[in-house]
Amino acid sequence: MWNKPQEHNAFVVTVNPRIITCSILCQKPSSTISLQSHHTLVLDNLELEKLFIFNPTKLASHIRNYYRSYSVKTMPVFFALNGPSLYVKIISVTKAHPNIEHFNLSHAPHWMWDYSYLYSYDHRHYFYVCGIKKSLLLQYQLLSINAQLPLRSITTEHMALLQLYRHIFGSAFRHSQLGTALSECNNNIEQLFSKDDLSRVLSIPGGQDITNDDYVPLLTACGLFVSQRL
Repeated sequence: MWNKPQEHNAFVVTVNPRIITCSILCQKPSSTISLQSHHTLVLDNLELEKLFIFNPTKLASHIRNYYRSYSVKTMPVFFALNGPSLYVKIISVTKAHPNIEHFNLSHAPHWMWDYSYLYSYDHRHYFYVCGIKKSLLLQYQLLSINAQLPLRSITTEHMALLQLYRHIFGSAFRHSQLGTALSECNNNIEQLFSKDDLSRVLSIPGGQDITNDDYVPLLTACGLFVSQRL
């Protein structure tokens, strides 16, 4: 018997020091990604300070209640962070396939690092590098445990956007073209996208109240959604 094609869904939480957004995305076989629900929590009582959590009970309760109201317990959860406590930088090295020791970074044991290849130019190879202190990462892992969320991954907003950029171009994606696009927008990864890109990758129901402030969080959510399929 043929298995029924599966429906894919995800619960995405984007975090910056003043706003947390929760989005539920779904994709049925042979269809575009659709937005099932979207909610923004404005942080005005120092719940976060430079991404460090100072009111975990309130944040866990808010995210947990929203998750339980609109999703099932098996829906995977993704976090994307963006704030001053993260290290994010585009770095060039001479090696085409480096490991983390080849980057000029702090290799202190309290840091965790990740990187993604961007493009090559003039015998240099450019990578997006991001780092987070283990103590901060632990806070979000504990937040997920407290909120009883099936956490799949924690990454940066920029890493998710880079995944989405590649997804948009599909088989036509070229690293050299990414390098040109980054140069044209002065390495501001958010500016790789136009307003039309969101409507191209995400179907938004008419009843959803979407503002300009939701633009980057929803692009980020789409990036995390497509990353689980890679």
